[in-house]
Amino acid sequence: MRRTGWSVVAAAAMVAAGVATWHAAVHAKAPTAIAAASAEAQAKPAGTVTVYAALTQQNAQALAQAFEAYDPAARVQVVTTGTGALVTRLESEAKAHAIGADVVLLADPTAADALAALGILSPEKPSAASHLPISDQGADWVGAYVFHDVIVYHKGMSLPVPRTWRDLTSAAYKGEVEIGDPSYSGTTMAFVGMMESRYGWKYFETLKQNGAAVQSSVKTVADDVASGKVDVGMTNDSAAFTLVKQGSPIGVVWPQDGAIVVPGPLAFVKGHETPVAKAFANWLLSPSGQKVVASVGLSPVIGASPTVPKGAALMQVPWAKLERNRANILHQFAQIFR
Repeated sequence: MRRTGWSVVAAAAMVAAGVATWHAAVHAKAPTAIAAASAEAQAKPAGTVTVYAALTQQNAQALAQAFEAYDPAARVQVVTTGTGALVTRLESEAKAHAIGADVVLLADPTAADALAALGILSPEKPSAASHLPISDQGADWVGAYVFHDVIVYHKGMSLPVPRTWRDLTSAAYKGEVEIGDPSYSGTTMAFVGMMESRYGWKYFETLKQNGAAVQSSVKTVADDVASGKVDVGMTNDSAAFTLVKQGSPIGVVWPQDGAIVVPGPLAFVKGHETPVAKAFANWLLSPSGQKVVASVGLSPVIGASPTVPKGAALMQVPWAKLERNRANILHQFAQIFR
């Protein structure tokens, strides 16, 4: 460590259309959504809800504790790991007819759609879903918050600060880049899909040839950059926000070619649509729940984001197309970084 798929035209159009004003535009119905969510959140049933969450343990516990403070008769059990691991677990539990989750919180809409296709997810949504932007919803899920894929760098590095995703392939960063694994990390799935669409698989081949390392979790990537293990990494704004709050020596770059927007799907497990599960989901979409979401560095689906800078370029993902290509994307990535 040193110190002192899709057409490029279409992808470029998605970036141009996704400037930071997107967040305000798609959430124009926020007052209506807030009113509906507030009314629904008045129900405070007793019981336990088990949540499988593609969040850090710290963030998942923050949500759980805040809901329990709101509804003292409820208890929240959380299981946290990456989206890929949660999907595998749910598939295995479904085969054994012993699914433990009531609510799932993922970081990859394509994974949610895959679980829905297997009949694991319920078509029922929280009541506030009808008031949320269509961009934050799927057939069987609704976005509870939004991640953004960004670049982080160690503030003590002697290298130039990267400004675009393509900069990471520069020889200047040889051996100094880490990225996530799309088979584990849901937000990395979006990153790989969008980089392949813009720059082709050559982008990842160059990263590999340049000594880029793959870590399963983008949190690990962010931690490695903060510790000085590597200079630069791809992570999401939530992981970066947490480290910045802790005073870690990292800087965050919102790439000029577009930070990648990834809704965090919330869904009920079929047959597990209990009163307390519904109460938790509707609380999460209420003003109080979204305030907690913002406090941990996630972008809320209702209200302003604490992390997205004004004027940032945002890249919107064509999720239906990404889902169709999901298996091939995972295969090609694994072949390059085997």
